[in-house]
Amino acid sequence: MKRSLSIIPVALMILFVALSCNLFAPGVSESEVATQSAAIIEQGRMTATVIALQTQISALQTEAGKQTTTEASPTPTMLLPTQTPYPSATPLPSFTPLPSFTPVPPLPTATSIPCDQAGFVADVTIPDGTVVAPGMSFTKIWRIKNTGACTWTTGYALIFSSGERMGGASPQPLSANVKPGETIDVSVTLTAPTSEGKYRSSWKLRNASGVEFGLGSKNSAFYVEIVVKASPSGYAYDFVNSFCAAEWTSGAGTLTCPGSDGDSKGFVLRVENAVLETGTQDDEPALVTQPQAITDGIIRGKYPAYKVQDGDKFLAIVMCSYKATNCDVKFQLDYQIGSESIVTLASWNEKYDDKYQSVSVDLSSLAGKEVKFILTVMANGAMNQDRAQWLAPRIVHK
Repeated sequence: MKRSLSIIPVALMILFVALSCNLFAPGVSESEVATQSAAIIEQGRMTATVIALQTQISALQTEAGKQTTTEASPTPTMLLPTQTPYPSATPLPSFTPLPSFTPVPPLPTATSIPCDQAGFVADVTIPDGTVVAPGMSFTKIWRIKNTGACTWTTGYALIFSSGERMGGASPQPLSANVKPGETIDVSVTLTAPTSEGKYRSSWKLRNASGVEFGLGSKNSAFYVEIVVKASPSGYAYDFVNSFCAAEWTSGAGTLTCPGSDGDSKGFVLRVENAVLETGTQDDEPALVTQPQAITDGIIRGKYPAYKVQDGDKFLAIVMCSYKATNCDVKFQLDYQIGSESIVTLASWNEKYDDKYQSVSVDLSSLAGKEVKFILTVMANGAMNQDRAQWLAPRIVHK
């Protein structure tokens, strides 16, 4: 510090010598001397200021060096007299990225449900392609679901829509009220044409206001399609060939035809080239009828009305199905005329014993009458493998 201050007198001395030389230089006026003197003085002042500033900077650097050796602190920042140092910045919190976002698809636009709309569930009787004898009467049953928003009342009806009417009554009021989501079996009795061929009869529903409607949004008709053909066997009536023209029922209600093997509600199936209890294969088809799976369960198939002729006979072979070793059933041939009570014509008990029974029933007492024959099978006690088999059940003339 002392060393830096000693420079100032030396600078002043030099300034004085220079000024003296200029003052006594020949040919220089007093005004010029004054101007040059002022300039020299000002230059000396600036030089002194610079020297002073350098001295201060040197002192600050020395002090800073001392602080660096004693502690690790940041280099001081020179501030102007009017400056206020900024406070130390607070570090920002660490950034946690948001989880990936999967856009949710927009909800579908709600579609209003029409008041009256139907849905097809099943052909309970007469599946498409059923072979029917010429002129034979049969009952077609459809299982229909109410898929609309309004309840169907008994003011609603089944009506003919198009195709072959086959003598079906139209309109036919519904038998019960059907709430949305419920099902109902609707039926119509038809008579097959007398000429062989394929025939379709289409039907719809009609509400209490007379407006027709059908299946789905297109209001499509539901229909029955049959093949009219004389029995290839030459029988007057072939129960196997027309088995789905019958209405099959059990204690669980109306059954579909053909049924599903093993259905606990009971079922009926057609088998070709039936196998006898003895293991011998026959060349004729048979009906397998299994009662409802309960104690003393029952299954019956009510066939369309047949006009009995004098000398007609019912023929069949009754037995248990092959390997149904626990089978124990009763076969019955019943009948009904119109809406009269059901009458039993004959019955046969059958167990699995490697045997079978050939049966023959004279129908002469019913000659001239329109008769609905009924094939009935009942379990003798607990139902267990009661697969009863009707081999070639038929009506023949003498």
